[in-house]
Amino acid sequence: MISLSLGLDILLVVLLLVTIIYAVLLSRRLSALRSGKVDLEGFIMRMNEASARAEASLAGIRQAATSAKGELDQPVAKAQSLRDELVFLIDRADAAGERLANTGATATPSAPAARAASSQSAPRAPAKAAPVQAPVRKTDGDDETGAPRSKAERDLMNALKNAK
Repeated sequence: MISLSLGLDILLVVLLLVTIIYAVLLSRRLSALRSGKVDLEGFIMRMNEASARAEASLAGIRQAATSAKGELDQPVAKAQSLRDELVFLIDRADAAGERLANTGATATPSAPAARAASSQSAPRAPAKAAPVQAPVRKTDGDDETGAPRSKAERDLMNALKNAK
């Protein structure tokens, strides 16, 4: 019986030693966690400060964006109106160009060409017509027929001269 009691005592001592070792390890981990808690609190404080600075910067950025939008609204509106006006002028210029092309295509042949056509006695096969160019205007205020130009045509011609 003594051997059974001694065996149980030895088993109890071994289990107590394991428990003591485990308690020491747990104590070390808890002390490390406590020291980490202090570091963690410092980290959280720094994060809060950085967050507050970021919010203040964001408010400044929002204010600057609102101010810039207010400053840019007027030039953007002016640019859009100028774009619309340019589209209108381009449409008018296209129409004027088509009128000039049609006027040049339906113009009567010049005197030498009429004499050459009447001097030939035998009819020839129709030849392909060369493209007819509109005559160059010699005055700023009148077109080739002597009729005055419209304001839009004068403005277009001035713009083309200035672009060169």
